[in-house]
Amino acid sequence: MKTYPAVRDPGSIELLFRNIRSKNQPDKITTDYLASIGFRRQPDVKLLELLFFLGFIDNNLSPTDQWKAIRDVSDEDFRNILSPAVAKAYQAVFQYQADQESKDSKLLMTFFKKETGVSDTESAYMVLTLQVLIDLAQFNDTAPVTDTVPAVPVSETETKKTSSIRRGLPDVSDEPAPGMANFAKGVSLNITIPADAMDAELIAMIKKLLTKVM
Repeated sequence: MKTYPAVRDPGSIELLFRNIRSKNQPDKITTDYLASIGFRRQPDVKLLELLFFLGFIDNNLSPTDQWKAIRDVSDEDFRNILSPAVAKAYQAVFQYQADQESKDSKLLMTFFKKETGVSDTESAYMVLTLQVLIDLAQFNDTAPVTDTVPAVPVSETETKKTSSIRRGLPDVSDEPAPGMANFAKGVSLNITIPADAMDAELIAMIKKLLTKVM
């Protein structure tokens, strides 16, 4: 089955990219690196999965050219790099929204559950993670459509490499990143999480996010 990032504290994503943009580039992106920049909690390991999913680290946990490209750049240049990375990684999600002609968050949670087999709570974190990325990339009303990111089939060799890298990350799914699909048009998300998908951890995280924007 496929998998998508489900960062337990989506508010940490912006801080992570702020650190990447301003600090020296390490040789390897490991849990020790995360700890060195302030991400010491066990759930923070999900940030490694996010960076791999978006193409900022490779199969060897090394920074990619995409990582190097966002260092010491303006906010606008950062968004211009992050936006296509998000659009490429989540192509199947955006295509699903277009096919359903809906951006309803409950429908999107259903999609994540069906594609990954996770719980309601985990799918809610997947939705929240995507929402934070969309906000950081500052998409307009439509996802960027470009001919420079073609649909590429994932080879058996690459699938094995992907599984290997994920096995090297503690508490991170072994499943490979999703396959490619056509870009979809709407990406704005109005999140409504069902009561039965809420747990104490999720409620605390939402309160924290609300505090930041109020």
